[in-house]
Amino acid sequence: MSDTPSAATRAPAPGRAAFDRDEQRRRKREAVLRVAASAFNRRGFANTSMDDVASVLGVSKPTLYQYFKSKQELLYACHQVAMDNGEAGLALAAAHDGTGLEKLIIYLRRYMEGIFGDLGNCPVLTDVDSLAPEDRANVVARRKRISAATKELIALGVGDGSIGPCDPKLASLFALGVVNWIPAWYRDSGPNTPEEIMESFAALLISGLAAPASPKPPRKRAKSQA
Repeated sequence: MSDTPSAATRAPAPGRAAFDRDEQRRRKREAVLRVAASAFNRRGFANTSMDDVASVLGVSKPTLYQYFKSKQELLYACHQVAMDNGEAGLALAAAHDGTGLEKLIIYLRRYMEGIFGDLGNCPVLTDVDSLAPEDRANVVARRKRISAATKELIALGVGDGSIGPCDPKLASLFALGVVNWIPAWYRDSGPNTPEEIMESFAALLISGLAAPASPKPPRKRAKSQA
């Protein structure tokens, strides 16, 4: 019998073991973030303590502090995830070879998917004032970049004729207002699924922003053969 260990018993390579540890930590951190977001949703940020989050997770508070040092850090991470989704949507839009309106809808749909999925719709995403000052400055700066990119997409659509004449800044505020306030009112127990809401909102955004169709020229009447 060979002394070479089988694939099942062979010890993982050091690099693989380190990767597995990092991946396990990442998943645990995401679990903490999801639970915190859900707690913020139900109780409000001000009424949720780190003890509450630890209790739901079934871990001690010192264990929780291994992943997040404070409630403000949890809130900041929620904002970061939301903006990651916005930037992912912008990347998809940039890769799409289409009109400005098509790019805008691709971007906003991806943004909405992230809001419904990653944090279980967390109303605290509208709460910037509760962030620590440095975190608040970072969030505000990043939001401004996303807002500016949204305005540029709308301006692109106006320029290529896919979006009707409008003020791109006001239109971007309208579009982002639709998306950013979803967490404030959506509940899992509501009558509509996330997919239904995204489809309806996309249709409403298209109907509100799309350039009106050019009227068809009148058909010429055939000449009488009499």
